[in-house]
Amino acid sequence: MSDVKNVLAIVNDTSGGRAALESALRLAKNYHCHVDALHVRPDPVAGLPLVGEAMSGAVVDEMMEMAERAASVRSKDTRAMYEKVIGASGFSAAGAVNWLEETGIEEQVVATRSCRADLTILARPTPDNETSGLMTLNAALMQSGRPVMAVPPRPSDGAVSAGPFRRIAVFWNGSTEASRAVAAARPFFRQADEVVVLRVEEEEWFAPSEDLEAYLAHHDVKAVVSKVLPRESRTGRALMTATTEVDADLMVMGAYTRSKLRQLILGSVTGYVMHEATLPVLMCH
Repeated sequence: MSDVKNVLAIVNDTSGGRAALESALRLAKNYHCHVDALHVRPDPVAGLPLVGEAMSGAVVDEMMEMAERAASVRSKDTRAMYEKVIGASGFSAAGAVNWLEETGIEEQVVATRSCRADLTILARPTPDNETSGLMTLNAALMQSGRPVMAVPPRPSDGAVSAGPFRRIAVFWNGSTEASRAVAAARPFFRQADEVVVLRVEEEEWFAPSEDLEAYLAHHDVKAVVSKVLPRESRTGRALMTATTEVDADLMVMGAYTRSKLRQLILGSVTGYVMHEATLPVLMCH
């Protein structure tokens, strides 16, 4: 992906949705892209196969009415948040930001819409929405074929961040997923003050960072430095610590690069990062 022209921000509530929207506006300001803010309104009918046979028609109708009212309130509150953030951001480019609202199953709608975007931005899952959040994240990541940026779910209290990403950390192990993430991040690399390649030596995947540095130089990314992590740094905690040490404001990594067996034995680095990251994470699968 040589440029980011169309960004899809998932704004399904007033907290994580705000964080995703603010991050998308930051990209719109600094990388000159269009933003579609997508709100998925749950379809009460989708839950009928789970409960319909065990309940009377009156109870089902009542449950559907309650679900519809809750969806209406959430939609109204989220749209109000959207209007407030757009107004406070000072983002006045006509037609650069668009509100989209669809009714359906969240992960299905997000997967379909993500296929038509250069980048999807959403808040990483929290304990309050861990199951649904992970399903939506994985749908965008695994089914769209597009990069995904997961951002911290806590909305900021101030204005949208003014500048581009300045110091970017890349977790590099030579995997297909990491290679795709690097290609997707090129627009951000070019405006960064420094790109720090954190080379991770794994038994399944390994590639020297010199090749990556040469690749980035061909794409006008000049300020690249490398840091070799010790073998015990294969854990998510160690990788997050390394990112903090280099003072990165964006992390780039391949998602789910380990085999299922190694994930079972060593744990999922991607899963840990999704629970603990305090900065935006650009991922590809």
